[in-house]
Amino acid sequence: MKKLFLGLALLAGLSACNNASDKIDVKFALTDAPSLKGYQALYVDVQGIEYSVGDSQWVTLSITPAIVNLTDLTNGKDTLLANVELESGQVVSQVRLLLGDNNTLVLADGSEVNIKVPSGQTSGLKFNIHTNAALNSGYRVMLDFDAERSIVAKGNGQYSLKPVIRGYITANTSTISGLLLPAHEPFQVRTILNGDTITTVSDTLIGNFFMLHGLTTGSYHLDFIDAEGNIRLDSDQEVHGGTNINMGTVQIP
Repeated sequence: MKKLFLGLALLAGLSACNNASDKIDVKFALTDAPSLKGYQALYVDVQGIEYSVGDSQWVTLSITPAIVNLTDLTNGKDTLLANVELESGQVVSQVRLLLGDNNTLVLADGSEVNIKVPSGQTSGLKFNIHTNAALNSGYRVMLDFDAERSIVAKGNGQYSLKPVIRGYITANTSTISGLLLPAHEPFQVRTILNGDTITTVSDTLIGNFFMLHGLTTGSYHLDFIDAEGNIRLDSDQEVHGGTNINMGTVQIP
């Protein structure tokens, strides 16, 4: 009986291991493309996240609603919003981000204005999730919120929020990063991927560092743009999925 008991226990343990290996951990994170327009902060009221796999129904994630300052999440920084266990091989194909009404823009002079999402988008901001990776292990879904392109000035001193969001799975994606000179002058770094404009702004507080992320294999043309909108330098970079490119120190003429 003891041998039989041990054998059954071993089989149960193996079964549990197999069942555990069939599950993968999927994380949902938020990041931002910074702005040169002089906004001090953009606080967005994240109320919920839903996702779908393929053509399946929408699933609501369990999250704690939070006010997130997007300007804190630049040049490779992000914040974790939620995570979920999925079956191995399941790939998130769409996400719906639900924002509340408590969204605030802090202007260059420090004044604050409330900005609302247009009423037609109160049911959620739906966007596709891009990936070129075959996924059988845990992965990260990145929601890249482009604050500068999302803020719409109405001309009467009011603003509205029409979110521009790029969603992708970080597996097998690459980054392009570097340091810019002169170190005291911020520059916008811009490229285009499959029709999507990907931008960042160098951070003068950390050596004028910049990082473009979520890049797949391809040839990229980079523009380095000053605060007046002038392209001061351009560069071509070849990217191979999963390999990060460090441009070192780049002198802007």
